[in-house]
Amino acid sequence: MKIAVVICEYNPFQNGHAYHLAQTREKTGCDKIICIMSGNFTQRGELAIADKYERAKWAIKYGADLVLELPPQYVLTSAEYFALGAIKIANTIKGEKILSFGSESEDLESLKKVASFKENEEFAKTLNTYLKQGFGYAKSFSLALKESSADYAKILSSPNNILAIEYLKAIEKTSSDVAAVNVKRQGANYSDKDYSPIYSSASAVRDMFEKNDFAHIEKSVPAQVRDYLLSVDKEEFSQYGERMFSLIKYVVATRDLKSIHAVKEGIENRMKNCAILSKNKDEFYQNIRSKRYTDSYLSRTVANILLDNKYSAEKLREEKIDYVNILAVEENSKDLLSLIDCDIAVKSSALPKDSLILSADSLYSAICRKNGASMAIVKR
Repeated sequence: MKIAVVICEYNPFQNGHAYHLAQTREKTGCDKIICIMSGNFTQRGELAIADKYERAKWAIKYGADLVLELPPQYVLTSAEYFALGAIKIANTIKGEKILSFGSESEDLESLKKVASFKENEEFAKTLNTYLKQGFGYAKSFSLALKESSADYAKILSSPNNILAIEYLKAIEKTSSDVAAVNVKRQGANYSDKDYSPIYSSASAVRDMFEKNDFAHIEKSVPAQVRDYLLSVDKEEFSQYGERMFSLIKYVVATRDLKSIHAVKEGIENRMKNCAILSKNKDEFYQNIRSKRYTDSYLSRTVANILLDNKYSAEKLREEKIDYVNILAVEENSKDLLSLIDCDIAVKSSALPKDSLILSADSLYSAICRKNGASMAIVKR
């Protein structure tokens, strides 16, 4: 069986995602599409706009056949480990596999060339220069790579290209048998918050949602997603950030944060001081910002602190995938479960008790006041 694999967040699912799934089926000639999707927290460290089971149902409704969860330890980290975790899960799927990703570039070979770049002495010096200027490692690496080649600079200027490169690197690192195909992104850029008459980004849809701009939302997302967003209690939704801030004020004051994933360079002290001085979530994030840390890094670190995520980079590299959590399956595709070459969980009680998925779901439930769910069987 030929399986197309799509790594995603669908926060929320929008028309460009539907286009990507349709193009994936057409370009690969696959029998089935399996999505590997982040759970209740996204890679930016934010609460997802809808819980993972709702987003998984959207994926099935509009083109996927099975949705697996990417665990929080791989979501709430850098693009390198986000990609690595997803490819590890893809490696558990039996059959002919093709990774389909969207990017701003149509040139797969150029992406592969950047992915296979090997550092030399000159590059190391340039990298160190940027590190000394106060930039984080990921930003410094990207800036140094751009200096190595004008072609690299053009490719690295687009966020989906960067993630695509990490997927290709993860395939190589894991000696994966997953092939790759590239679907050119249509419409707005990944982080563009403006409405696009062709395909608005998920970032734009979230911004429209915050502004109650449902006239443009209706043109940007499929009907089932629109109906869900219309049903959301906006007053309740507006409380999520402050509830999370209340938790962080307590946790940073009572826990040793040095062992938390990606806590570095005294950021734990900065967070403790800012939590005391800040009156609300927005003020807290304003106070902890600096050019050394991206907003995404800060949000992820907050989430990791609340989850007590102590995964080290080494553990993320070495960890084997012993189980996968099933979020949704198309009703005529349940045979796909037999292709997963490890333990599977279709409800929370089947997960290992030390699974970070359980911690993330409990935190999400506490903040959003929503009860958990189990695998959804979806009719398309």
